[in-house]
Amino acid sequence: MKAMLLVAVVADELEEAAREIARREGARGMTLLSARGMSFPEHITFFGLTYLGAETVLVALLDEATAARVAERMNVELELLEPFKGLAFCLPVSGTGGIDIQALRQHITEHAPAERLEGGAR
Repeated sequence: MKAMLLVAVVADELEEAAREIARREGARGMTLLSARGMSFPEHITFFGLTYLGAETVLVALLDEATAARVAERMNVELELLEPFKGLAFCLPVSGTGGIDIQALRQHITEHAPAERLEGGAR
């Protein structure tokens, strides 16, 4: 089974919703980092100040199907494709230490909501 790193960068006000989506879709843990976002060209606000939005970076190591599903759900439900909302994406991981991806996948499958399993485990 292939491991993927889910990375989601969301505006602070979307952090709780992003965590809930990840939890609902099978993530059993993640790392949260505080960040500030900046775009190029810079977004100028009132009195010519540059906007540096408060953001949260969510990082989780998941199996390939779960990571893709979580990223897609975040992008759609949180409307992350709109400006200044954030983004969610997955990166392949060539090796892992301290985590058994097969056991993680089995745990997710065994504890998945019934409606997700009706169409077959992904």
